[in-house]
Amino acid sequence: MPTTTLEELAKFQHEVEPYSGPIFFTKSLQTPLGNVTNNGSFGLVDTGKRKLLVTCHHVWQGFQEERRKEPNLKMCICLDKPVCFAPDGPVDENKSLDIATFDIDPLLGGSTRCKFCPWDQNAASTIVENDPLLFIGFPAHLRHEHAQYIKFGRSPFWMKAGSVNYRKLLCNIARLTVKTPPGEFPGMSGCPCFLVRDYKSVELAGFVSEVGFGQLIVTLARCIGNDGSIG
Repeated sequence: MPTTTLEELAKFQHEVEPYSGPIFFTKSLQTPLGNVTNNGSFGLVDTGKRKLLVTCHHVWQGFQEERRKEPNLKMCICLDKPVCFAPDGPVDENKSLDIATFDIDPLLGGSTRCKFCPWDQNAASTIVENDPLLFIGFPAHLRHEHAQYIKFGRSPFWMKAGSVNYRKLLCNIARLTVKTPPGEFPGMSGCPCFLVRDYKSVELAGFVSEVGFGQLIVTLARCIGNDGSIG
């Protein structure tokens, strides 16, 4: 990673923070205390044709599995404030790529916090090994539940791209600029990853789908079509 100042790094982090948020499952809409069963992360994407919420397929699948055991379970997302997110289904989903896209328009209302990362599949940059990547997610260990509110801590981190193919890239966790214990990754599923091209501009690279065996796996955004389809 080239020499750069903390102020320059912070500039990129502030730029991309509004493009992401936490998603969580709760057994009650009255109080989060003792009722939140799991959480992940999501990204907000504007393709020019659709405004999408993107997260992992296993997050969506996990919610459906938990709801079969707990019929009152709700899925919520944090925009200006936590809101119940109850889509009939995704725009598209892909288990092997571990990604799902949802229409977010019905929930926007008067939200002033929401900003959408521009995305055009036809103009996607090629990512190569050692390109600098910026991740913004909401790990479970930074989630704090209280009787009247729930608070999610945001975790930005920098990493260099490892091996890359047309659909996924792998990053070696040992190459994190700040060492992060494996136990601090749960909840990062679905968090957006950004390519910082020549430390001059930021563009969407993909979404974290899995962490394991010392590797962080990212499904590339190029798998998402401008209509929200995946493939």
